[in-house]
Amino acid sequence: MFRVGLVILGVLVATSTVRSVELQAQPARQSVHAATGWVYEIAQHVNTPRGALVLMPGFGAGFADFSETANSAPHRSVLADSLASRGIVLVLVAPPSGVLFGGESHMQALEATITEALRTVSAAALPLAIGGFSAGGTDAILFAERCAGEKCVMPHMVRAVFAVDAPLDWYRLWDNAMVVLRNRPPGANMDEARTIQVALEARLGRNPTPTSRRYLLSSPLASKARDGGNARTLSAMAVRAYTEPDIQWWMENRSADYYGMNALDAASLIRHLKRLGNTQAELIVTTERGYRADGSRHPHSWSIVDQRDLAQWLALHLAPR
Repeated sequence: MFRVGLVILGVLVATSTVRSVELQAQPARQSVHAATGWVYEIAQHVNTPRGALVLMPGFGAGFADFSETANSAPHRSVLADSLASRGIVLVLVAPPSGVLFGGESHMQALEATITEALRTVSAAALPLAIGGFSAGGTDAILFAERCAGEKCVMPHMVRAVFAVDAPLDWYRLWDNAMVVLRNRPPGANMDEARTIQVALEARLGRNPTPTSRRYLLSSPLASKARDGGNARTLSAMAVRAYTEPDIQWWMENRSADYYGMNALDAASLIRHLKRLGNTQAELIVTTERGYRADGSRHPHSWSIVDQRDLAQWLALHLAPR
């Protein structure tokens, strides 16, 4: 339930409804930021870019999270084509393996990697969106909050953020992991629960509470706080949260209830933002779209995203006509 997603973008096909742009037909190639160890890939080069999307995968996953079939290349996706046709550069970014729930140094490394990647395609000063799947979505929300609070070099560039079934309330996530570890329900991923416990206690301390200072300062979302905690910084930004709350699947396959689903966090994030007056905050709830590249059913999957619709939404905020 905790895999995270990165970005990928590809080639383009100009249509009668999309402005034609000049592309450089270059193969996608991964690079490593020398100082941070983060990996990035320019999925599609655009000669005159109008904006950029940074996309991140889930924890321990690679860019293949975004492949549409077991044998397809991520940068040849519908999203890649749709973005490129609108002049939007897609940059895939992933942290070194084993990094989960990083702190300020994690965000600084992400920013340094994004900056280097954007400079290679002459997009460093262009409007930016950031998004991700699972833990990648967690990092995307954290980065957008950091920039909205003017704590990064590019605060006025980030125009939109989206998260695909991402864990956002770290107390809820820790508390659920502890329930799993205590009860050991059939089908539960015990290794994942232990990883979550160790990583979050390193950030929040042992036995955190919904009012713990460290939790309120570091979690992307504090569902029980009046203003949503750090989520309040996104009150003026375009935000999307995707989720597929298939409770029957979670009960039958993981012995989980709603408290163990990231859908709670997605709904809470958008509820808080709407309450704060954000008219650009959207909750996208899907049904029967979640499948892995090998064809297996799983509601916690990148496939729940309608990629053409996402590209259209991003273009509205990054490259409006």
